[in-house]
Amino acid sequence: MELINSIYLHSLRNNEHFQFMTDVKNSIETATPAALGLEPVYRGFKTKYNRLNAALAVDRGSTFTEKINGSDEKRDRYWSAVNGRLTATLHCPIAEEVEAAKALKRIFDLYGNVRKMSYNEETAALTNLIEDYEKPKNAAHCQTVGITHWVAGLKQENKNTQELINARNAELANKESGDVKAERAGIDPEYNKIVERLNAMATLDMASPEAQDFIRQLNQRIIYYNDTLAAREGRNASEKNEDTPAVPE
Repeated sequence: MELINSIYLHSLRNNEHFQFMTDVKNSIETATPAALGLEPVYRGFKTKYNRLNAALAVDRGSTFTEKINGSDEKRDRYWSAVNGRLTATLHCPIAEEVEAAKALKRIFDLYGNVRKMSYNEETAALTNLIEDYEKPKNAAHCQTVGITHWVAGLKQENKNTQELINARNAELANKESGDVKAERAGIDPEYNKIVERLNAMATLDMASPEAQDFIRQLNQRIIYYNDTLAAREGRNASEKNEDTPAVPE
């Protein structure tokens, strides 16, 4: 007797969550709700699925999304260039440049790895970093290390990214509202009803051959998604350890 395994739906990213629900929907419709014994609960699931699909369509439909991604990638490259120059300068033989790089790197490291932040968090962090670097003393250090033009480029691209985000938000405000988070919260209980019903039938040895097949196939998908989540958690833990500065002895 095979039961449906657990899956951490809340940990899935939006596209992963939607793909999983799409797989569930397509598999049910292929086997038919009647053959699976899911007619009492499938209608609610399908209704919530359609709402989630509509909410995601609003979010995906922005003409600014691709531009924002491009601008964000460009500011990330400026950030990486500054980081690389400061790190390299720390090892150069010119004492004046080393001291300037040390001063700038201390400030730089206060803001962490901004590439891992949300768009708005990154914008705020970069704005503060740039303001710090524009102070007279630090501006002189930037000149010494040779990153003044990169800081200016970072400032401009950070501004461009925020302007594009603001434009997208204005565009989305004029579209039909699409709250993906709320719709995810709505479909998850409907999925759980499907799981509970199938598991109950399997436990009572009342599951049809089609339902038993469905359970096996769904478990294979769940293994894939759970493996994806476990791998991501491992990477995040590793990156967190790498980003944590060593504590001086």
